Amino acid sequence: MPSHRSLLALVAASLTSTASAAMGPAFSTGPVGSGAYIIEATSTLTLPAVPADQANDLSLWVGMGTSSGDLIQSIADNWNSKNWSIYAYTLVKTGDNSQMPVQTDGTDATEGDQITMHYKFDKSSGNYTQLVSINGNQVAELSTSSGQAQGWGSAVECAEDTCGTVAAHTWTDTKIVLSSADPNYDQTLGKGQGVTGELSTSDGGITWVATDINVPAFTFGSS
Repeated sequence: MPSHRSLLALVAASLTSTASAAMGPAFSTGPVGSGAYIIEATSTLTLPAVPADQANDLSLWVGMGTSSGDLIQSIADNWNSKNWSIYAYTLVKTGDNSQMPVQTDGTDATEGDQITMHYKFDKSSGNYTQLVSINGNQVAELSTSSGQAQGWGSAVECAEDTCGTVAAHTWTDTKIVLSSADPNYDQTLGKGQGVTGELSTSDGGITWVATDINVPAFTFGSS
């Protein structure tokens, strides 16, 4: 079984332009088998309460690292606010050591809201489109030319390791669709400490669904 670190490589390598960003426990998959790529992925986050003791920017997201070095990641973001801010976001690779964020405006959401992050590849344009909904109502759409998605994973991210304690939370109705069958895709699954959830396929490895992905409470700066 590949290590958690190796599984996160596709996402973490293009994670953020802030070198000091800290990460909590994750559920991660990839890379896909040779010749395949992700053409669609969706998952729904039930928002936890915002941290009471944070001092920096906190983000909960699921993202896809791509062959172009981009990171497609709709985000639930909080920075010393009573609400979460929900938006679509792509971190675009512009050079060997440079990245540029492209994002939509944010929409407020609160504890208990259902945030659906849906990514779909358009073969005619070569773009990935992010569709973001709150409780079934679409609030953001973003389309970027980003290559082909090679891996998918969740994240608990803090800009600097001063985000306090992030409450336990769950991702549900998770589905990943590949361009061609990879019957061993589940063997790339990696889970951080305390994270639960499994992958399965009923069509030979094209469509993968996850059981509920449960991410435990995590305190930044505790280790």
